[in-house]
Amino acid sequence: MKYSPFPGMDPYLEEPKLWQDVHNSLMFVLREKLTPVLLPNYTAELETEIIIDQILPEDKQHYPRAYKPDVSIINQPTPQDRGCVALAKPIINSPIAFEVSMPIETDVRMVSLKIRHRESRKIVTAIELLSPINKRQGKNRDKYLQKRLDYVEAKIKLVELDLLRKYERMPFEQELPEMAYFVVSAKRLRQFDAWAIQLHHRLPIIPIYLQEPDPPVSIDIQDALDTAYERARYDLRIDYTKLPEPPLTEEEITWIQSTWSFK
Repeated sequence: MKYSPFPGMDPYLEEPKLWQDVHNSLMFVLREKLTPVLLPNYTAELETEIIIDQILPEDKQHYPRAYKPDVSIINQPTPQDRGCVALAKPIINSPIAFEVSMPIETDVRMVSLKIRHRESRKIVTAIELLSPINKRQGKNRDKYLQKRLDYVEAKIKLVELDLLRKYERMPFEQELPEMAYFVVSAKRLRQFDAWAIQLHHRLPIIPIYLQEPDPPVSIDIQDALDTAYERARYDLRIDYTKLPEPPLTEEEITWIQSTWSFK
């Protein structure tokens, strides 16, 4: 099976052991497919940022380094265990002995795509594919939210692809529908075209807005993902006999199980 069996986003690609590779592969393909439609006035360029991330306990199996829990309780020996005679003493609240460990950190290379005007070298549009490091509550989410504001201040239009079901969505003024995936493309600095996507939906063809008065160009997100999947042969790394992580909704499970047979 060379191609993903899903018509849209493949939820198995969201697994932590795969996502970073999927992220980078998709960004490379997006650059490749955008370049010919942007010429001669614009170029699409990849930029890499190294971010320090903490490994969560639920993701520990995906990292080669040993991982210890933050807190472990140690049983304290009783006087009888030590071969001593217990004397009657008042009951005293004793401190609990335990071990602690520092959180494990890892370097994550985040790739984004910048569209520049070829002559002025000015960035006109930025394409960001969200990762868990952007979406989880904490300092890295805060940094990304600031990055969004920085784009507005610099008059850079933002295209944001959220192909992860896990963690909180990025904020917008309007309440977002309860859907699996979400894509936005800024036609003005704070105004976006938006697509809410379910598991059984094909990923959209979206406009990429450029510097006025130049017209937008289009990019087929589904075609780009299918190309990345085929080239990386993710089918050889995915066990489709099991349900994916993170967990699906009951409706999604019903749809998948009606489409294929799981062992």
